[in-house]
Amino acid sequence: MPRLMLAALIFSLLITGCYKQKNTYTSKDIVKVTDFALSADEEKIAFSAVTPAGNLDIWVMDIDGKNLRKLTFQDHSLTNYIAKFFKKYRWRNFFEIDMCCPEWTTSGRILFCQKLTRYDMWGPNVVSLRYWTVEPDGIDKKPKTSKDIVAQKRPFDPINRAEISLESDKHKKKVFLKDGKIFISDYGK
Repeated sequence: MPRLMLAALIFSLLITGCYKQKNTYTSKDIVKVTDFALSADEEKIAFSAVTPAGNLDIWVMDIDGKNLRKLTFQDHSLTNYIAKFFKKYRWRNFFEIDMCCPEWTTSGRILFCQKLTRYDMWGPNVVSLRYWTVEPDGIDKKPKTSKDIVAQKRPFDPINRAEISLESDKHKKKVFLKDGKIFISDYGK
């Protein structure tokens, strides 16, 4: 019986993760930003970024670049630890979970995609796409419903993909993504 209890404890630690979440984050916790969206009230920026573990997670910060908060924690998942190990030795036949494509809903929640990718000898293949919503403070994560409507769609620009930009008329700021970093600049003052 003690062996069974020990095995159950180890299994639960592996599944839930044996890490302590940080309460504060800095730009050093982000390797590369891949996409972002400005909230409808122009107060916050939601973005997906590559973490040092090598996967994408969803983050949010204020329009002035302060109060950086991580909303998803796939860099701590057992699946992504195994993927990182397999990538290091160039092995095949593993899965990786990424959180990407943040958008803001009309209710002020952040909508994002959970992408499950399988790597095998033929290369990466997307196996599953699941859509979730979460509050900007990181609570109440739940599956997307028909009531979750995207507030603003950014037009696709196939020519200028090196730089993605949005403007906040309320704060007189321009937010743009270039070379994997978010830049916030003032204008019109």
